[in-house]
Amino acid sequence: MAAAKRELTMQDAGAVMALSAESADPNEVYRAVERIAANTIGWRLFTVLRYVETAQAVERVYSSDEKAYPVGGRKPLDKITASHGAMERGDVFLAATKEDVRKAFFDHELIFSLGITAILNVPIRHAGRRLGTINLCGEEGMYGPTEIARGKILAGLLVPALLAACD
Repeated sequence: MAAAKRELTMQDAGAVMALSAESADPNEVYRAVERIAANTIGWRLFTVLRYVETAQAVERVYSSDEKAYPVGGRKPLDKITASHGAMERGDVFLAATKEDVRKAFFDHELIFSLGITAILNVPIRHAGRRLGTINLCGEEGMYGPTEIARGKILAGLLVPALLAACD
């Protein structure tokens, strides 16, 4: 879904906030953020994961490609040490190159088979608590400071939906 990127607007944020306030279905909110991210950040694969403290894992609650990365799939935190450490600290994690992806993700062969050579993981947090991440997977050179800033805004808009998923 790599296309020309447009600015992230207040209308985008307002639309997600309104949907979040009115919809009982978090998937509607995830789909809205997915569409906005496609136009403002770009991705080949878009997923939302929630942090499952009791299992010390992250669990996929939304995926743009359920065949390769189905909803409900889990990754143990000890297998994703680099991105987990960033999530734990509240930092964005960027694997900007194919080599970065290879080093950071144990499932890199599947990732590469989807044409993905860069991954941007943005933490979703509330009141100092890690809730999960929004994951934008694309190609080398696709993500920089502008995309990171936009990702942080979109991740923040997912807090209400993910709070419900983490309870």
